[in-house]
Amino acid sequence: MSEQQQFEGDRWTKQTIKILSELGWVQIGSSNFDIPCVNKALHSTGERERKNDHGIDSFFNYHDPYLNTEENIIVESKKRKWSGITKTNVQKFTTQLLNTLECANLSPKLQELGYPPTNVGLLMIWCDEVNEYDYEKIKEYLSEVKTPNKKTPITIFIATNHEILRWCSLIEQKNELLQNSEDFNFFYPSEYYRNGRSMSSQKKHVNLIQMYSSYIFAKSRRKILIDEDTTKTIDIHHVFFFAEATKEELDFLYELLGDFQFEDAHELHIHFYGEQTKYRENIEEFLRRKKEKVKSNKHQLKIKIKYMDVLNTVPEKYNVLED
Repeated sequence: MSEQQQFEGDRWTKQTIKILSELGWVQIGSSNFDIPCVNKALHSTGERERKNDHGIDSFFNYHDPYLNTEENIIVESKKRKWSGITKTNVQKFTTQLLNTLECANLSPKLQELGYPPTNVGLLMIWCDEVNEYDYEKIKEYLSEVKTPNKKTPITIFIATNHEILRWCSLIEQKNELLQNSEDFNFFYPSEYYRNGRSMSSQKKHVNLIQMYSSYIFAKSRRKILIDEDTTKTIDIHHVFFFAEATKEELDFLYELLGDFQFEDAHELHIHFYGEQTKYRENIEEFLRRKKEKVKSNKHQLKIKIKYMDVLNTVPEKYNVLED
């Protein structure tokens, strides 16, 4: 690996750490450390028994409200030209992370950090030729990734430019809201209405399931001035909408807002990802129906539509980590 490739790889690792930290994840230990391979024959490269340790770019933790447990995630960061993001390489990256996760469960180094074994990995692949990046081709590659059956199930999430830029837009919108908010939390709906086991909750972070969802919910509070001597704190509920605003998607959102009691606030802000120019009529109809329902129920809810920016690349400021 050339010095430039090493520099770019370290830079992307730093950026992934910043992105995940901004989403509320907590980094465990340092970045770029090694753990011994305890399955050298099984993790062989070609016909040779493996000799090298497994490298871990970063290690994170968050509490998963749905599982009611601490989730520990090993993150692998890959930055490549478009020509380097092939079906073969995506399979290679996935197998590499899978092998690392297998050995991580037996690693004294991770056990010394005081966190239980992990069976979850996140592979973040960034194509730095953003104009060459082809999401449809990526989906084709991912559909053909093969993972062996394991006695202990291992889950690997894969993100490329498409998902990573959505997360960056969410971060930018969240940080803008924080400037005028007393409090901001991501909202985890109760699963009881779907015969699940978790109660609703609010957290400072988003978990992996939410990060890949079409809708992410949040709640905030803001203090407003009534007159010179009086202020009032209002409750604002947020929906970050990452799907295409088709009639079917908006009808589904319409039902969710009722199921999640998300109309019980002073304001409801729906943040659509991108301009949604093709679906503006659907959005206007959705807004009209929802306002009519609010009025018929004699609620005072104000509904506001906002549009998140679609970024072309990861903001340069994400290259700087806070101490």
